[in-house]
Amino acid sequence: MEDSFRCKMMPPPLLRFFFFLALFLFAWRAAATEGKRTTFMFLVDTSLRPSPFPSDRHWYSSLLPSTSSRLLHHYQSLLHGFSASLTPSQARAIGEHRGVVAVSPDSLLRTHTTRSPSFLGLDLHGSRLSALSHRGSAAVIGFIDTGIWPERPSFSDRGLGPPPRRWRGECEEGPGFNRSHCNRKLVGARSFSAGYAAAFDVGGQDELRSARDHDGHGTHVASIAAGASVAGAGFEGFARGLARGMAPRARIAVYKVCWAEGCMVSDVVAAIEKAVSDGVDVVSLSIGSSSPAPFYHLDPLAVATFRASLQGVFVAASAGNGGPSPGSVANSPPWITTIGAGTIDRYFPAVVRLGNGACVRGTSISMRPREPRRRHLVHLFSVGRITAADTNLTSQHINGRIVLWESGRRAARIETGAALKRAGAVGTVVYHGDVDPEGILAEPHVVPTVAVGSRGAAIIEAYIRTARNPTAVISSEGTELLPGDAPEVASFSARGPNPSVPWVLKPDILAPGVNILGAWTDAIGPSGWAADIRRPWFSVMSGTSMACPHVSGVAALLRAARPRWGPWEIRSALMTTAAASPPVGDEAGEGGPPAAGAGHLRPERAVDPGLVYDLMYDDYVGLLCGLNYTAKSIRILTGKAAAPCEPSGDKGVWGFNYPAFVAAAEEIASTGELVFHRRLKRVDGGGPCRRYRAVVAAPAGYAAVVEPERLWFSGMDGETVAFRVVLSEARGSGGRGRRHWWKGGSLTWREEEGKHAVRSPIVVLFRRYMTKEEEVVL
Repeated sequence: MEDSFRCKMMPPPLLRFFFFLALFLFAWRAAATEGKRTTFMFLVDTSLRPSPFPSDRHWYSSLLPSTSSRLLHHYQSLLHGFSASLTPSQARAIGEHRGVVAVSPDSLLRTHTTRSPSFLGLDLHGSRLSALSHRGSAAVIGFIDTGIWPERPSFSDRGLGPPPRRWRGECEEGPGFNRSHCNRKLVGARSFSAGYAAAFDVGGQDELRSARDHDGHGTHVASIAAGASVAGAGFEGFARGLARGMAPRARIAVYKVCWAEGCMVSDVVAAIEKAVSDGVDVVSLSIGSSSPAPFYHLDPLAVATFRASLQGVFVAASAGNGGPSPGSVANSPPWITTIGAGTIDRYFPAVVRLGNGACVRGTSISMRPREPRRRHLVHLFSVGRITAADTNLTSQHINGRIVLWESGRRAARIETGAALKRAGAVGTVVYHGDVDPEGILAEPHVVPTVAVGSRGAAIIEAYIRTARNPTAVISSEGTELLPGDAPEVASFSARGPNPSVPWVLKPDILAPGVNILGAWTDAIGPSGWAADIRRPWFSVMSGTSMACPHVSGVAALLRAARPRWGPWEIRSALMTTAAASPPVGDEAGEGGPPAAGAGHLRPERAVDPGLVYDLMYDDYVGLLCGLNYTAKSIRILTGKAAAPCEPSGDKGVWGFNYPAFVAAAEEIASTGELVFHRRLKRVDGGGPCRRYRAVVAAPAGYAAVVEPERLWFSGMDGETVAFRVVLSEARGSGGRGRRHWWKGGSLTWREEEGKHAVRSPIVVLFRRYMTKEEEVVL
């Protein structure tokens, strides 16, 4: 057998040839990778700048390896450092210099109304926040996004006075954008593309290198947050009415960082730094990544947003659209307010009427309302699941038919619809299958399309299989309001727990993000398809990108109403007054804090929360110490020298003064109990003494004890009182119960003989049920 085996082996010379060939290819690939340039970002301690250099820029330039390398960005206000296009070995060499404290490769981020102000109560008679918005606001919202289409009426400055005196922003000129496009509403416009140009070949792209919005996303979100009132708004006959933003008299400053392929972190950080130095009150980030850096001090975006918060800027960010999977939330740093997407009470009903008389209901905005696309029945055909690779569809069975299809996880639905139209389909019916069984979205397809749930799709599929000649007609029923069905967590909205710091709840709060009307660009049709010739003033979109500007606009209103509040008082007010009882529904599961955060946004209550959980710099240092950050890491993140961490006591993870209580079941089981330390600050303007009583609903299988049970506040506004919550397993339960990866409860401080109720969620996470996706019960 040995001889037989030997005779089948390769001859030694040939074996040596292939060995050296493999070795050569490995070395060649390593050399090619090592020689490939990419963008790196460097954080620097400027106190260590060598004396011969007259400025930081001169020092940074001296660190670059050759004249062919140049600084792409020079960071000099929120953080100190630079970005440059280098090989990995060059970046490592620079990182070894004294004074360079952190090096990270650049990365790509992605972009994640006539009804929602009324739905949120901002149009009610006597609304305090609405009155503030109509009187005017000096608040400036900075949008880090795809730019703006300034000619839209949502950005009219009619009735506005001059910008705030403190405003230092500019309107940069560029291709297709002049200073005259800015006004008293649009007070600043800049673009950032150095990092993007270094990462992508932009020579053949026709996108304008200016603040003008070629994509539509930035225009849409800016109008949601701060668009001026526009009568008779709507999209293709849908959602007609008076369109306005949450803060219609707030000022808008745009910082374009997103281009055809996405948004580079190096550009985003430069934009945030400029926005803060310009004087914005709110930064709105409807972009992000679902893969955060493992440590915040290694993430330049986390560093920039933290330092912006320290300067009093409220940072709102979208949670991402990776739901309903647990742990899918993006933008997770504790200093960012992260927003999930919920439904509103406006709906665009549509019907698929089958040849056998059965009707399947869905939603659509791609057909003329109240008129069927075809008054006679059309042949119906099913093509099954379509993936991202299937957009070049040709079939004799499609031409002249209505096509039923399932959208794969990575399929671009509008592009797929366009491909089906090119193949001859006269209409389509789409469902999301296992990805999102009953989640349906109204999207601006170029072919008449009805979105249905998986149960409805199963009825249609069964009819196609059994009928000799399956036919159907699809039609729209216009716009309807469905009181009582909303809000629900949208199934696509990303879910917690927080992948970086599980003890800090993410998302923080829920806001409208489904079927939201907003202004649109003139550069491309609402479908985003190049052949779409429609150019409406408004379009309808869904996503956590749409939820984020709702909170950004409300934060601007709260800044006007409560000018002394910092970003964390604003977040506390939003969270502790959010609607959470009865529990917010969920299109894809059981909702709760991992999906809805503290609950659904209620702006009118947030202006007068009674008490707030105030956060200070020391709270964040304590949290970082509790996460085992070193003094060096804390200095990189905060920009300040930090003393060595001490035993946490009432600081650390459990003393972080955040308006939610989150713990892992395994930690409770191993220690017997966990003690949360918190404090509340009175913000009702002062006056008579106030007493608050703790009302606790402990998670099933657990006991929660609040000490003391009553808080007494004197007549002084700003007074702070501390308390603690002891969370333990209930006797005999062992923390057991129905298998699930989380259990929820709440703590509410109710004002005795008063109106205020300050509510915070209590959440216990079961890590053992989160290790395998099939074990997660939703």
